[in-house]
Amino acid sequence: MEPDPSWRPVSPFPFAGARRTFTGPAAEDGRVAIRYFLRPDSELVALASFGTLSEGAPGQVHGGAVLTVLDEALGAAAWAAGHPVLTVRLSTEFRRPVPLASTLLVETRLVSSRHRLVIVEGTLRRGDALHASAEGRFMVIPPAERGRFFSGGDP
Repeated sequence: MEPDPSWRPVSPFPFAGARRTFTGPAAEDGRVAIRYFLRPDSELVALASFGTLSEGAPGQVHGGAVLTVLDEALGAAAWAAGHPVLTVRLSTEFRRPVPLASTLLVETRLVSSRHRLVIVEGTLRRGDALHASAEGRFMVIPPAERGRFFSGGDP
């Protein structure tokens, strides 16, 4: 799966190196790879490729890898919208197994932001097939705590 030509590549996190434990920009080493893009409507989308280290049941991606992708992408949507957040709750619904060595589309939508709570929804799809959906509730990081996440202070 290739990105739509109208999508603009983005790096939503100012600390991308820290997320390399679970994901990265390429799945060559067997991890999960996530590439982020902004659509013309300003919604964040991602292409998630599941490498061999994400295997659960034979030939299928482990549910934890699917959760990781949805958690990261929904959080990334909040960060891309200017809300530096941490996950508070992630509710996920699995619809069908994700085949190993596949690339799926993650679509996100910022539902609301009020005070310190940001709510984001997202789906994980391959073509017309819905594999999983999630709603994330995220807490905005207090300004006094942001120095741990940004090199050089606030963005």
